[in-house]
Amino acid sequence: MYERLQRFLYGRYGTDKLNLALLIVGLLLSLIGSLLFWPVTFLADALYIWALFRTFSRNIPARQREYAAFLRFWSPIEGWLRTRKVRFSQRKQYKYFKCPSCRQELRAPRGRGKIEVTCQKCHNVFRTKT
Repeated sequence: MYERLQRFLYGRYGTDKLNLALLIVGLLLSLIGSLLFWPVTFLADALYIWALFRTFSRNIPARQREYAAFLRFWSPIEGWLRTRKVRFSQRKQYKYFKCPSCRQELRAPRGRGKIEVTCQKCHNVFRTKT
C-alpha cells in the first residue's frame, strides 16, 4: 500500500507555503461561513480544491511560477512580521526609535537615560531618552 502511494506521488509537485496559506485562508473562510454567511464556504471549498490540485500536479514549472508570484507578495509581509516579533521580544532590553531625518530604525539599550545618538546611515546626531 505504501509503495503504491509512493509511486502515485512520484513526479508530483507536493506542498509549499502557498498551499499552506490556501489551506489556512480556506479554514478561516469556512469558520466565517459557518458562523455568519454560509455562501463563503463555497469559496473555502474552492481554495481547498486549488491546494489539492497544486499538490498533485505534474506541471512543476507552472506551480513554481505560481509560488514565485506568491513569494513576491508574501516575503515583505513575512519580513515585517518577523521584525515585529523580534522587537516585541526585545522590548524590555532595547528602546527602538527612528532617525528624524532618514527614518532609519535604530535601537539602544534601555536604562541609559538621555543619550546622544548618531545615525549610521545619514550621520545625523540627535538626542533621545532610553
